[in-house]
Amino acid sequence: MLRFLYRRGMFKGLFGGSKGWTLVWAVIFGTRMLKKLGGSEPKTVYSEVVHPGESLLITHEAAPERGRRR
Repeated sequence: MLRFLYRRGMFKGLFGGSKGWTLVWAVIFGTRMLKKLGGSEPKTVYSEVVHPGESLLITHEAAPERGRRR
């Protein structure tokens, strides 16, 4: 829904001259930029000291398949 409003605001507002749609586009654009600038630091999930002679195994399980996208 936001993608639709963003594109509609860009075409009808910025390129079409509608002040209302320009405002809609600016609000969505501003929130997207704030999210990118703010960023989020990765969180440490697990931490432990590894002593000499110990081994470390890191695995990643594949995500379950979702329904087919159109």
